[in-house]
Amino acid sequence: MQKPNFFFIILIIFFLSACGARDTVYEGIRFPETSTSEITFQEHTIPADCSAFSHLLMNTKMNSSGQDIAEAMHLEAQGKGANLVLVGMARTLVEEELETNRFDYYGPEYVYNFNKIWLGWKFGFDAWNDGDNLIGLGTDRWGSTDITFDHSLLIKAVFLRCGEDI
Repeated sequence: MQKPNFFFIILIIFFLSACGARDTVYEGIRFPETSTSEITFQEHTIPADCSAFSHLLMNTKMNSSGQDIAEAMHLEAQGKGANLVLVGMARTLVEEELETNRFDYYGPEYVYNFNKIWLGWKFGFDAWNDGDNLIGLGTDRWGSTDITFDHSLLIKAVFLRCGEDI
């Protein structure tokens, strides 16, 4: 009778469990953490001295308020060194039932001056196209404790660093 190789079994279990993990490790450009960050929804309000360094999609947890979403975005931005965030369009994710917020990053490979090089919301189409209806997410809902979103949201954003020669 042959003894099972327990090391081999444990190794297989480890690799199979790793396949299901969706935690992403940020490997993009970052700056020293900031203590505050501002939000804008309009590209034309970005100051001339702002550099874009991270394109992302935020997947919100279910039943988030506008305040929950704003706080999560601010914490993520400040942790990566952004002092300004451009928030773009948002879609509902009816099929997703996220229990935590998730941030998926799509470059860029280098820091660039936003006003000179920005080419638009041309990232994350693989995930973006899987979303459902567009939803209004602007100054009237952002940061509001009175509004709760029943479903997860998919939000496009860009992290910017302003006020420095980069």
